[in-house]
Amino acid sequence: MKFKKKIRIIIGSLNIGGTEKQVVEIVNNLANRGWKIEIITIIEKGKLSKKLNKKINIHNLNIKKNYKLIMFYKIIFNLYKIFKKNPYTLTHFFLPQAYILGMLSAIIARTKCNLIMSRRSLNYYQKKILFCRLIEKFLHKKMNKIFVNSLSIKNQLIKDENVKNKKIKLIYNGIEIKKKNKIKSKKNFNIILLANLIKYKNHKMLFSALNLIKNKLKKNWKLYCIGRDDGIKKDLIKFSKKLKIDKKIIWKESENVKNILKRGNLGILCSNEEGCPNAILEYLSFNLPVISTKVGGCSEIIKNNKNGILVKKNNYKELSKAILYIYKNKKFSEKISNKGFKTAKNKFNLKKTIDAHENEYLKYVKT
Repeated sequence: MKFKKKIRIIIGSLNIGGTEKQVVEIVNNLANRGWKIEIITIIEKGKLSKKLNKKINIHNLNIKKNYKLIMFYKIIFNLYKIFKKNPYTLTHFFLPQAYILGMLSAIIARTKCNLIMSRRSLNYYQKKILFCRLIEKFLHKKMNKIFVNSLSIKNQLIKDENVKNKKIKLIYNGIEIKKKNKIKSKKNFNIILLANLIKYKNHKMLFSALNLIKNKLKKNWKLYCIGRDDGIKKDLIKFSKKLKIDKKIIWKESENVKNILKRGNLGILCSNEEGCPNAILEYLSFNLPVISTKVGGCSEIIKNNKNGILVKKNNYKELSKAILYIYKNKKFSEKISNKGFKTAKNKFNLKKTIDAHENEYLKYVKT
């Protein structure tokens, strides 16, 4: 009997973000391999839904952001109906909201399907949600498999949440690389910060670093801040004006950043926490030298002074020195960017990521 290659994905939305981009890449490729895929979005379809393969069915619950208790019941009820109607399809949860509420719905519905969840960040978010760790530790026991995208996350699950090693599957994020990028700006020194405007992404660290060296960057330098505003843009603009670097910053919210990355001279990640950040992989795939804070899975991608530079989190002085070093040392910049490109191509190839997901899914589909 042939495999029934069907899978249901549950996620908050397909708005622009690292996880969302990765989900779209994976499902589009799996659809071309003959998988029947249904995506359930909780809040809204999101901009990236327009990039979905036409073979994929997407259903939006359209739960409006109102009173949290009402939202909670609406999400649970709607997902409960989905599990009751179709209790057998392999289901994969992405991100905490979809996982917690989706799993509670599945339990109430007494679903018979196999269940997978992806943990794509360190578990610090649990401190902000009452009883979150206790709830997730309970839910982990119901999972067939837990996917992680960095060793740091895997170690947390084992140490902090008592998940057995055999239940965890490490699958690194992947990036599509077609050819080596050679277009770079010679007139300007273009710095790229690819990060949604969220507090833990720590834009202020970079602003403070640039403030220290703004007069030493003799070229017409620019900073491209690319990402969705999650409510802190006004504060960041105010801070940049205080440092008198606001005229050097270009703000973009775009799902298509290729043209900017092509002309970049340096890619920076200055987060306080990360899993396996897509931003670094995108920088490497465009042959950019990379400076990253040493958090989460970043050191699993970047090896200091070999294929990039690692700095301590929240240390803007160390970051400023690293930026200035890249700016002044062209040979070093070319060396680490070339090695970084090879790292992305060999270790974080998108095909490897898709193959790993498919191989795991095939273990759980019905025959």
